[in-house]
Amino acid sequence: MSRNQEEKSDSFPSEAELFNALTKSAFDFLERSIDEFADSPKFSTIHFASAIELFLKARLMLEHWLLILDKPDQADKVSFFKGNAKTTTPDQTIERLRRIANVSIQQTWKDIFTKIAQHRNKMVHFVHAGASQVGRADEQKQLAEEQCGGWLALRTLLSEWPEFAGFKNDISRVGIKMEGHRTYLQKAFEAKEPELRFHRDGGGRCIDCPSCGFLSVKVETPVGAIAEARCLVCRYFRGAEITLTCVNEDCKQPIHFTSYEGPTDSCLACGEGIASDEVREQLDTGEGVHSGNYMDHTPINCPQCVGYHTVVKHHELYICTQCFDVGTKYGICGYCSEGQLGGVSDHSYATGCEFCDGAVGNIRDD
Repeated sequence: MSRNQEEKSDSFPSEAELFNALTKSAFDFLERSIDEFADSPKFSTIHFASAIELFLKARLMLEHWLLILDKPDQADKVSFFKGNAKTTTPDQTIERLRRIANVSIQQTWKDIFTKIAQHRNKMVHFVHAGASQVGRADEQKQLAEEQCGGWLALRTLLSEWPEFAGFKNDISRVGIKMEGHRTYLQKAFEAKEPELRFHRDGGGRCIDCPSCGFLSVKVETPVGAIAEARCLVCRYFRGAEITLTCVNEDCKQPIHFTSYEGPTDSCLACGEGIASDEVREQLDTGEGVHSGNYMDHTPINCPQCVGYHTVVKHHELYICTQCFDVGTKYGICGYCSEGQLGGVSDHSYATGCEFCDGAVGNIRDD
């Protein structure tokens, strides 16, 4: 072997090549999970959880390959590229994405990822109903709900992250395969259909669930432009439907979207573009917060998407104009004095909030 051949054989793949390899492996695990769902819920869950981990690690590795190591300071490049190094846990990966890559993952998505990971751990380490009783309808229904929610989270993230733009065909292919999970939720839909029909007959709105795909999301009476919306079939769509008005004076048609999907780029009726500042303007009702004898216009951040000053007041509700999370209250951090949607800890001066480390953290840094 020549010296040039030896150098080539010893060379390491680039981070872009590793990103593509990890992402392709993630899709492989995901599709295998769907294919084996009917016959092996155990391995379907294990492979689904593995796919989630790989997608998150692929995004983190684009920052630097060291970041997906459990202990970057003890990195051995040869061991890493041979696959012998210990890598981050899902929680570590998400935290490093937030702190280092400035990539935030909504708490809703983190919760479903955690749920699937916990279910995976039970199946791997303990006796579990899904491992031996493949035919149990209630077990398969629960797993179908979880995976529909997990795919909704993954699909949303992969669509938002421009680094995955080259995998649109893979995303579409998995989306088509996931439609098969509706079989395991059909009876749940049939049981809830009378309630949904009653709601529609009374003038209420029902919309398709972006998670399970049924016409099963019950939209409640709106407060201004915001209406609570929840799926009666699966447990993983609970948010809001938001209605804007097209800014085109000749159109003025309503533009509906969910808090999970966000608005389209343009009005479906006339094609008029929808700018982010126009969305904020329509959602901000211009009402300050009454605090004593004055109006408090404290800027409010969103802990779901780590949006900085993205929250506005909409009548008696608060909504983030970046991720469209909705709440009924906010709190003010005792240390940084910033508002936070949903409230802050009673000990926020010491521990801080999503946007600061508090007094304890600053003392530690010193």
